[in-house]
Amino acid sequence: MAGEVALRETALSERLLLLTLGGETPGTSYGANCLAFAGGEATLLVDPLIAPAHARLVEEAVARRGFPPVRQVVVTHHHTDHALGAGWFASRGARVVAHGRCAPLMAAQHPAMVRERRRQPDLAALFADAEPHLPAVTFEDRLTLDLGGAAVEVLHLGPGHSPGDAVVWLPSEGTAATGDHLFSGYHFNYEEADRGLLSALDRLEALPARRLVPGHGPAGGPERIAEQRRYHETARRLVAAAPDAEAAGRALLAAFPEYLLPVAVGTAWPFWRSPEPRSP
Repeated sequence: MAGEVALRETALSERLLLLTLGGETPGTSYGANCLAFAGGEATLLVDPLIAPAHARLVEEAVARRGFPPVRQVVVTHHHTDHALGAGWFASRGARVVAHGRCAPLMAAQHPAMVRERRRQPDLAALFADAEPHLPAVTFEDRLTLDLGGAAVEVLHLGPGHSPGDAVVWLPSEGTAATGDHLFSGYHFNYEEADRGLLSALDRLEALPARRLVPGHGPAGGPERIAEQRRYHETARRLVAAAPDAEAAGRALLAAFPEYLLPVAVGTAWPFWRSPEPRSP
């Protein structure tokens, strides 16, 4: 499977590299972004994709750039397209970091998902050596990582896309890796989202970031937050006006005809119809 996909590399600065397979299927990690940041002594990875085969592509790309060895990996949330590749780097000595709410969700969900994907002929090879892996370090509100001459802040801005969302703030680069607080050019997946997602966007906007790297889609500036707000407001309005989930899905697809991941539109109906917040 890994030989059938090409990793796209975008140098955001001399020591900041954005890596993605694009697309919208498990075979391309659903287009998730992986961000590599080279410190003086070690490289930090954010979200090393969906499987060891993809993680190895990331490792090769980082080595070609002459970055230091990967010693820290931050998983922005528990979904496999961002988290499952972390096991490959852990097996090679890297420390995996995630929010405290991620670990139980990873333990509960990943084993069954790996087994299911191994049963699918088109995914069996990709997940043949994938193994569930739990973070070695968890945090609640804030964690500072030292890469040797470069400090990185890992922040929990509140639940949004998932209960244990993390944002990685790179002050020296003016860049924040937002995880799935932001999707750009992709339909938002509300499956495990929290009504606090709008408040989390407020806190994200308060960071002095010149560049934002979404969980899916191209990097950009503060306009990425405005785009996500417009999507949420449109989804809420269309769901309120629709007679049923199918009609709401059709309306959302029509409102954003060029967006990838149409399978996610079905998650908008139960989320915006729910009268209660999802989690504290």
